[in-house]
Amino acid sequence: MNRRAFNCKAVMAITALTLSTMTASVFAQDLVLRVGLGPQQPTAADTKRVWEPIYQAVADKIGAKLELKVANDWAGISTALANEQIDVAQMGPWGYVLAHKNGGAQIINTMLVNGKPYYKAIIVGRADLNIKDFPADAKGLSMQMLDVGSTSGWLVPTYVLKQQGVDPKTFFGKYAEGASAAAAQMATVNGQVDLATGWDTHRNIMIKNGTIKETDNQVIWESEPLPNEVVAVRKGMSADMKKRLQDAFVAITNEAIAKQLPYPYTGYVAATDEPYNMLAEMGYTLGALKR
Repeated sequence: MNRRAFNCKAVMAITALTLSTMTASVFAQDLVLRVGLGPQQPTAADTKRVWEPIYQAVADKIGAKLELKVANDWAGISTALANEQIDVAQMGPWGYVLAHKNGGAQIINTMLVNGKPYYKAIIVGRADLNIKDFPADAKGLSMQMLDVGSTSGWLVPTYVLKQQGVDPKTFFGKYAEGASAAAAQMATVNGQVDLATGWDTHRNIMIKNGTIKETDNQVIWESEPLPNEVVAVRKGMSADMKKRLQDAFVAITNEAIAKQLPYPYTGYVAATDEPYNMLAEMGYTLGALKR
């Protein structure tokens, strides 16, 4: 054997291995997880403060740096994911359906509330309202809905009302869209509007935090159970990275970091599109989605 040739081959092999290791290291250092969140808390700063530790734990699990931003509305976070401006979004179910249909976004996890993967849309009203038959007794009252990217704040109540022959824009004396969930709740508490849309999880959080008391307004109507909020990823993400992220979220449920989840969230489960197809059908019926 030519010792010199052998040594050259050995050096080349070691060099290749070193370069491969260095390249992998550089890729790991350069991996950035771009996360987008909807306006869950009263302010963007509050939302970031509450959720950043959770997403930092996920980023650490996959060896990435975290870049976290909070959108001004639910529609905005859906658009950002559909356009692949972010890698991961924690978003409402309807926002996910929009991002999936319009930009190929893919669900990886459903969030758990008190251990369950569902919640309810609600309509709240001023504490002094006397409504026994909804919507009939609410005709002519003022209604504040959330933005059109919200499941419980726009899609579901609009669909349910229209199924009963009620056009919200003409049925209510004053109709508006676009409020944040917290602002809509407070508007009924302060007497600025008679009725407002929202979801039970959010209202319960506001009560738990002392922002409002349970008697400050009242639940006028609630929906059947709806599939809960999702964690979704952009269309172009690799299957390997999707699985790594999905596993990282599922693992949180049984780890100490789960104690940092804000009330009443308790963790994540792996998810598919099937439970969310009902929301897509609502969107088609309302003309918000095109087949």
